[in-house]
Amino acid sequence: MNKKEIYKYIDRNIDAHIANIQDWVRQQSVSWDNLGMGDAWKIVYESYKKLGCQTVEVIPGKYYPGIFAYYDAGSKYTFHNYCMYDTRTVENPQEWDFDPWGGEIKDYAGHRKVLTGRGSMGAKGPYVAFLNSLESIIAVEGKLPFNIIFLAEGDEILGSPSYKLFVKKYNEYLKKADFSFCPTLSEGSNEEVSIGMGLKGMIVFDLKIKGSKENNGPSNTVHSSLGSLINCPAFRLSKALASMVDEQGNGCKINGLEEIWKDRKKLTKFENDKIRLIFENSKGKDIRDVLPIGTKNYQNENLGKQSIFDFLYGPTFNISGLHSGFLGKESGMIPFIIPSEATAHLDMRLVTDTNSDEIIQKIRQHLDNHGFHDIEMEIFSSFDYSYSSFDEIFAVVENCIKESKKIPIIWPMQGGGGPWSVVPNEYRVPCYRGGVIGGGSRSSINEYMIIETEKSTSNLDDVEKFMVNLIDNISNVISKQK
Repeated sequence: MNKKEIYKYIDRNIDAHIANIQDWVRQQSVSWDNLGMGDAWKIVYESYKKLGCQTVEVIPGKYYPGIFAYYDAGSKYTFHNYCMYDTRTVENPQEWDFDPWGGEIKDYAGHRKVLTGRGSMGAKGPYVAFLNSLESIIAVEGKLPFNIIFLAEGDEILGSPSYKLFVKKYNEYLKKADFSFCPTLSEGSNEEVSIGMGLKGMIVFDLKIKGSKENNGPSNTVHSSLGSLINCPAFRLSKALASMVDEQGNGCKINGLEEIWKDRKKLTKFENDKIRLIFENSKGKDIRDVLPIGTKNYQNENLGKQSIFDFLYGPTFNISGLHSGFLGKESGMIPFIIPSEATAHLDMRLVTDTNSDEIIQKIRQHLDNHGFHDIEMEIFSSFDYSYSSFDEIFAVVENCIKESKKIPIIWPMQGGGGPWSVVPNEYRVPCYRGGVIGGGSRSSINEYMIIETEKSTSNLDDVEKFMVNLIDNISNVISKQK
């Protein structure tokens, strides 16, 4: 690969590459609120067409379409690439310093140029930078050095309920995959670049209860003066939730899962060393210097390395939402009522060596064994944990980061979980997530991606050149393995 000429091409076309990112950011795509989603998939579709993919197909999803594309380079080896085109909501647009959907170029936050707007960092900006790097390779070399399977979804914020179905549909393609590549910008303020080797499993589900003869709850909303005669379904749901955890809400009391929650993974020397380096590379001595916790109140305060261990290898059981009856004027309800139904939205992060389907069964059994037969369980998505061994490919990533004068930080496990684990688990291929230079802000407001800066963080042209170098080196390793 003539990287020198490819880098020159990036320099000549950087303005067009910025415009590509702007087009994606300006397209609203809030899956939770169905904002712009009717058109959002089209920009993904056209991007794959523009890249030269011979096959591009729209796939019906549970909520929003998926996009499958295949670039046939005539190569002996094949990459899989994950994409999410939806974004989180813009909860308080009046608090932003700029238009959340403007995709503007600004002098902001001490940087010469940033690209602003929702999705600029999570995850449209980094993804389009990746597409820009592929386009640059094709422009100079004529084609990519590998075949690539693109599989995009618009449901990630909703828990990715469709991604397993997409993978199953394109099994004949994916069983040829040698590698799964999910590039994200992960450069921190101390010039460190994080590389993720593993992901927790995850279950996203609702528990619902409706008033019935079985629980003596109302079949429709009634006045609260009837509380001496009619039970409130919300209280019953609360009892069910309380039965599943300890008083702090962190210890699991579900039969068959208690030991899993207590039994933390025994770390290898490799994992211990990497966790120690994560903490040592932080600028302080507190977990807040390593993780963007966003609150002053948390468990195991000032425990250093132990806090990182808890974050990476501790399972979680979380109530992310409770809904029932009167919740202010916006709810459409009035006060002084006994609501006829209640819902809890929950998510669980699963540690290694646990199976999500088995855990779902145990949750159902727990509810039934405690007399909560009337509580319905709706599963939105479930993913098992994923882990890739440190091999030649990860060594390549580490070296590329060092070549960019940055500090590679290996995370043997990550606190999150999601659809990125499906392909590596199903087809037993390594998955590389993160580990790309470049940065910005993923905060809830004033999201931006750095384009040009005088600070230590990399510029966009550096990011795209890094991706080219990374692709070249990984391709060389895999071609030798084949």
